[in-house]
Amino acid sequence: MTLLLVKLPVSIAVVLGLAWIAEHVHPRIAGIISGMPLGALLVLLFVGLELGPAFAAESARHGVPSLLATIAFALGYYVGSHYGGSRYGGRLSALSATAAGLPCYFAVAAALNAVALEMPLAIALSLAALSAMAYAFRTGEANRIETRARMTLPRLLFRAGTASGMVLAITAISEAVGPQWSGLLLGFPMTFLPFLLVIHLTYSAEHVRTIIRNFPLGLAGLLIFLVVATLTLPKLAVPLAITLSLAGALAYLSLLGVVLTRLRSAATAEAE
Repeated sequence: MTLLLVKLPVSIAVVLGLAWIAEHVHPRIAGIISGMPLGALLVLLFVGLELGPAFAAESARHGVPSLLATIAFALGYYVGSHYGGSRYGGRLSALSATAAGLPCYFAVAAALNAVALEMPLAIALSLAALSAMAYAFRTGEANRIETRARMTLPRLLFRAGTASGMVLAITAISEAVGPQWSGLLLGFPMTFLPFLLVIHLTYSAEHVRTIIRNFPLGLAGLLIFLVVATLTLPKLAVPLAITLSLAGALAYLSLLGVVLTRLRSAATAEAE
């Protein structure tokens, strides 16, 4: 019950926080941050505390190739968001995007479940897929949210409900399916999907596509988190191992921020 009371507010805060960043800062920044180990951190921590560090470490190891399924979901959602148009407030577009993204995720996850990838190969394939996606989306337009929607009680309840429901469902499933599928579910977009739906239904598919174009830059942080967790969970207490794993992901995010700032400054100077 104690863990349940922690899961609910934390998962809600993650989705609400990402939505706030997209609305008040930029969807591009929210896209990068959404690739970080937000949902995976929650699930791996709770699974480790409930089922033990050995189970959590094995799940983290299988979670590394799950990034391939996460990328498949993002690409499927991106393509699907082009259908449905803006009719009915974008609900058809959000439905078609979700209907395209989720089968892509589970198809790749099922294939990974049938093939045992060694850690070095899983890391190499994940990095290759992330690099290819980032390169393909490098010149995409970045759409800023110019007019923020007024926060109403129904909107707040929708954002909170989708976030908490997704995390609780995946955590419960993880306990029943064993460490390999549990690890593959670490890549499930349990906070990313509710976040996309919030922005998609509140604003537009164009804003969602801006988020997805920047998603692979942040997803490298999740890869670092999972690799460090795999190495540290068998040796350290679960909270300490998760803390060190998160520190590795945050160090990457800080370095990425420095690099992007310098590239932006160089581009501005060249334009002048």
